[in-house]
Amino acid sequence: MRVAIVGAGVAGLAAGRTLAKAGIPVVLFEKSRGPGGRLATRKVDDFTFDTGATSIAPRGLGIQAAMLQELDTSELIEIKSPIYTHVNLRAHPGDAARNAIPRYSYRSGNNHLAKLLANGLEIRLNTTVDRLERQNGAYEVEGERFDKVILTPPIPQASLLLWSLGESRPVANARYRSCLSIMLGFNQPNPNVPYHALIDVEQRHPLTWVSMESIKSQARAPDGQCAIVLQMSPAYSQDHYQTDDARVLKDVLPWVSQLFGSEYREPIAVDTKRWKYSQPEITAVFESVNRNHRGVVLAGDGLSAGRVERAYESGIEAARLILEEKP
Repeated sequence: MRVAIVGAGVAGLAAGRTLAKAGIPVVLFEKSRGPGGRLATRKVDDFTFDTGATSIAPRGLGIQAAMLQELDTSELIEIKSPIYTHVNLRAHPGDAARNAIPRYSYRSGNNHLAKLLANGLEIRLNTTVDRLERQNGAYEVEGERFDKVILTPPIPQASLLLWSLGESRPVANARYRSCLSIMLGFNQPNPNVPYHALIDVEQRHPLTWVSMESIKSQARAPDGQCAIVLQMSPAYSQDHYQTDDARVLKDVLPWVSQLFGSEYREPIAVDTKRWKYSQPEITAVFESVNRNHRGVVLAGDGLSAGRVERAYESGIEAARLILEEKP
């Protein structure tokens, strides 16, 4: 048996590792130039930013054993400072129970975890799969024959691949939020704050999430400087998805200086990442979607939740469905 996995994000890597451990030949097809999906890290000048998942909370799920026991831990950092909430940019201590959950990051960026997970897997990068073909009980993906296929892209994209086979699944209710992720590097030391991240739980303010990258890991900025990631609310991101970066920056910098002081009004490094399918707002049900999968299994956060650990779990479950049919 030979398996194709479309997408080398968290779910695809989990499925690939699980199948490879069972001795199943696997090929992953990834449209980007590197694996990881939401485990995305970007360098801007001398600053390093996690533009997707800014931390990882394994919560006792499958990714915990991978991170803490199976993979190299020399870059792994347990984040000690908590997450605070903010109401109209006024910070308050976060939920004690949630802050007791261990959270991790990687010194050089969370994409390092993706590279560790990808080690040993056959991955075709810069390869966009736009259709599948069924031939004599097998599947053709990018001109190659496979016995089974796992689809891990966001559900709207996975649905297009199913339609190319003349298939559909009960995923009509699945919805995603967009997100603007804004990277800022300042020629200022880290603000004197007791947290590594701020969240607007009610998502009433345009600034939903603030990640203090250089508090999380000192290696993210040169000495005496700081790196911050801002992730905007679904409403703001949708309204400004096509807005010029300079105009968005004009909006956000007053909020940053309100949080940390006027000295944080002029960044020396700036970039923006636009996530069209950032997090699922409404998820499909993994079991229902894959009940009669006929050799094509769907996985990913659209069938679980918008967290790294849940996406990883769905990849494991997809691999298990394939393994149940192993001759």
